[in-house]
Amino acid sequence: MSAPGHKLEVGLLTEIGRLSAKLPPLPLVVKYFDDFSNKTHALRNIEEDKPLTLCVDGREWKIDFARFQPAESVFRHIFVEWLSRLDPTTVVMKVAGVHRYVSRRGIGSLVELITSTPYDARAHWNTYVLADVSADESFALRSTLHSLCRLNIGHWSSPMASIIRGLKSPKVDKYRVVRAGDCFLPLDQQAMLVNHIDDMCARLAANPDAVDGTALRDVCMLVMSYQYAFRAGQIARIELADVRLFSTGAVHVAVLLIKQKDRSKRIRVTRRIKREWASMFNELVKRRENGAIQPDDGVPPRLLFGLTPLGVSDAIMELTEELTGEAWSPTDLRHTAAQRLADSGISHLGLTEFLGHTSDRIANVYFDTSPAQAQRINEALAISPIYSNIAKIAKTKTIDKAQLLGLPPDQQIGAVPHGIPIAGIGGCNLGQSLCIKNPVLACYTCSRFMPLGEPEIHQEVLESLRPVVTEFAAASRYNQQSPAYAQLKTTLDAVRRVVEALKSENIDEERS
Repeated sequence: MSAPGHKLEVGLLTEIGRLSAKLPPLPLVVKYFDDFSNKTHALRNIEEDKPLTLCVDGREWKIDFARFQPAESVFRHIFVEWLSRLDPTTVVMKVAGVHRYVSRRGIGSLVELITSTPYDARAHWNTYVLADVSADESFALRSTLHSLCRLNIGHWSSPMASIIRGLKSPKVDKYRVVRAGDCFLPLDQQAMLVNHIDDMCARLAANPDAVDGTALRDVCMLVMSYQYAFRAGQIARIELADVRLFSTGAVHVAVLLIKQKDRSKRIRVTRRIKREWASMFNELVKRRENGAIQPDDGVPPRLLFGLTPLGVSDAIMELTEELTGEAWSPTDLRHTAAQRLADSGISHLGLTEFLGHTSDRIANVYFDTSPAQAQRINEALAISPIYSNIAKIAKTKTIDKAQLLGLPPDQQIGAVPHGIPIAGIGGCNLGQSLCIKNPVLACYTCSRFMPLGEPEIHQEVLESLRPVVTEFAAASRYNQQSPAYAQLKTTLDAVRRVVEALKSENIDEERS
């Protein structure tokens, strides 16, 4: 058994030449449907020695078969077979996977897989391919062999598919980031996103003309990602016709379930926008219909947000970085929303339906990560980090006592929540009389809050409010979905982060 490197052996070159000469002619026209542009595209003259262009998700992809020389003719047939069965996005990913493997390991390895008998190909896979292949490349190569079986090319035929299914692949934990908790937004940063959404609604209510169209579009996309865990591709595919506006103020949005192996399962699911946030979608639809907000170049005008999937992802990451200091992707927000529901006690079936999956095996990952009941209480008491994440210290502007006393009385925070008098914890840029949130219980999660630079004061607040959590937990029989319980949990975690941040700053000052 030979082990070809980047150079192609003479025997393999001769064999691939003979095999290519026996191939049937390719179809004159190959059609494929791109659901993003909602168009059927046609590829003509596929046998010509020139790259092909695939229009997928608002982008153009060049497919250069010369990269697979001397297996170019065989790979053209494989490409046509893929395009006849699969979504064009998947085809692009598979072509890219095979190309990456060939670029690193040499074309000889691919040619040997194509021309060998299935048993010799299996030996080559085990001795050469597995030594250096990524999971994506392995997936693409296996798909290549399956296509050879369907097309009856060389020694490959349908009965040989069982050998391909038995080939080993690199073991990859697709949900490693979920198990590690690296993809979950801390509660204080989630509060920052919610505050921004609430602020946008308040600005719209005060003066709609003062709200920038791009900012309005981005915050609506943030809602779809944060509240409903939709992928960037799903958000980009929402059409104007998918948004239903009711006279009561309610807004319903229909979203396509993508990444389904069975095309018949690519249905639309309807989600109801939170009533307090519905006004933003009303305004966005209004501006899209009157032309005040235009879609990006090349994006069909029927699409609500007017961006490609890549554009949606970039916009959400830029917005979250601006709000939290860290760029969170739609995938991170999706994982966070799923974990939030798992922690609140949703069923396996409910979480599977929420994520748009057909199997509940993936939902198990979030339930395995979800803390036990006793740990949930500790989290609500702000004793342990949320989602087992390493504590992320909030970078908050602080003030000293002199500055606090120099503020107008309305900008000095004070209240008596749950019968506990709290004052002198910091100041507010807005002023309590203009604040629509519950003082103190919301201040620690508000971007306008300026905490006093003395950790002892905030530690006292933390200790005073902890008994309130246990009272709520006992009264609601540990119902994690209780709004009051959730508010207290978020607030106390924010207080704990402020304490840790101030203590850390004090230690750094002492060392310096």
